[in-house]
Amino acid sequence: MNWHYLKHEFLITARSRRTIPFVFFVAILLFSYCFIIWPYANTKEAFNKKETVEHLQYLDEQKELRESIGNTGLVFNMQRVKTFLQAGNPVYANLSHEHDLYTAMLQSFEDRNFERMLQLRTFYLQNNPNEYVEDRFLFQTAPFPSKDREHAYQQTMMKYEDYLSKDYPVTFGLMYEKTGLQSLQNFLQNYGMYIVLFCVIYFSSDILSRDRKHSSVLQGLPLSWYRQLNLKSLSAFLYSVLFILGFIVIGMLVMTIQFGFGHFDLNVPIMIGQQTMTPDSYSVISIAAYLGKTLVVLPLLIILFVRLNIVLGLLFKNEWVVLFISSLLLFSERLYYTRSTRDLFGKDIGLFPQTYFDFGKIIDGEKNFLLNTETIHYAKGIIILLITYLIIEVILLIVSLIMNKRRFYLAK
Repeated sequence: MNWHYLKHEFLITARSRRTIPFVFFVAILLFSYCFIIWPYANTKEAFNKKETVEHLQYLDEQKELRESIGNTGLVFNMQRVKTFLQAGNPVYANLSHEHDLYTAMLQSFEDRNFERMLQLRTFYLQNNPNEYVEDRFLFQTAPFPSKDREHAYQQTMMKYEDYLSKDYPVTFGLMYEKTGLQSLQNFLQNYGMYIVLFCVIYFSSDILSRDRKHSSVLQGLPLSWYRQLNLKSLSAFLYSVLFILGFIVIGMLVMTIQFGFGHFDLNVPIMIGQQTMTPDSYSVISIAAYLGKTLVVLPLLIILFVRLNIVLGLLFKNEWVVLFISSLLLFSERLYYTRSTRDLFGKDIGLFPQTYFDFGKIIDGEKNFLLNTETIHYAKGIIILLITYLIIEVILLIVSLIMNKRRFYLAK
């Protein structure tokens, strides 16, 4: 009986008029992301051929100007002319060096020689950190732009040095983080968990309210009310897990066809300290460890929201109210979130479960970095989510006793 009821609930969810259009909509978003958004994402490291050509023309003009006036030697700072030790700046030589470097990068890009291009770009950034640190257009709307720029520079250098130290070939997909594994990692780091959990909320928001249309049939089922709720939760959990697995597999397959699968031993920079912005504040984990630690928490988050929707379904008996309240709880952190928010109601922000819904930012220390704190940790997040789940289970047990089967189906 349990198996037949579980199968029945699973098929109802899969064939629901609410589910099929939503799955179709998510599929459109997925393919848009994989074919349009992420492959052509305009990041700091994206190579712009047009801008490179224009920069080379500018360098040519500057060189020609200095050649025409005979100013190709050292340029002295007029404020230091009277000092005993005079330091000159070889402007023309620097222009020639930069011109040669950009020309080589342009030629490497046109030849699709990304290993040489990566070597040239890494060499350039090692000697020119101001490319990030003094880029006023980078993070210009952030509350701490200088800190964010230094953070981005350190992460970029760690990634590039890791790529160069590996034995496998450097491809376009690898260098610009477009491979299947890198795309999944970036998706989980950039609000992917919110998208996944919203799908879970949507699929499980009506698993109780839809039965009220057939109350005369379902009240006679030879199953206890609490077991019935558990089987409904299990069916929603299984459907959500299968949907998410399919979502991930299809997305990675599409990105793999375009840019390759990637490598499990690639390093992901993680921040281990907040006191300085030096390399000592960073460490690395493999992309396999990052994905494993993130995805292993996903079932806990799924069952947490499924059980929460059961509680809300018993209380409100309307799928749209359940959807709204659960979504509000999922995105509740965005209501009070600022880069300086470290306390909520006088308690540390790391004690609240909504801090850990976006779990992709926990493992790499990004959440600590954004909130300027060191109190948010992987193990602590799992413990808090487990405690939250247990609290929801206790509430569900109490609510199911108060709102029993008869009262639920007869309530108007």
